[in-house]
Amino acid sequence: MTANDTQTIARRMRAVIGLGVVLAAVAGCETQADYAPCGLDEEITSQGICTNDGSANAGTTSCVVKEHPHCMQSICLSYFGTTPFCSLGCSSDGDCPGSATCWSFSEQERYCVPKSREAQVAGS
Repeated sequence: MTANDTQTIARRMRAVIGLGVVLAAVAGCETQADYAPCGLDEEITSQGICTNDGSANAGTTSCVVKEHPHCMQSICLSYFGTTPFCSLGCSSDGDCPGSATCWSFSEQERYCVPKSREAQVAGS
């Protein structure tokens, strides 16, 4: 290997490292609107991540997907049959952005639900 080859390899490595730094910085700046829409399909709902606990209108189902690719916090939620939206886990209402409630999906799981979704369920 010649000195020229070594210099060429070093330049290419610096370029690759520089590109990696730029891509990491851009990815870190990604944002998503609170409660952005996400999709749920029959395959997801058939995996047992949905519940109908009877606390809303009969025939409605709530579903949670914890590793959804379209949500920054990875959680996609359908609240008693409303259009699915991105959410996040919470312990209390204060953990939720905007005007939202920390809703209990199960004994161990709680997720943020905007007041507008609650109103959709109440109004149906």
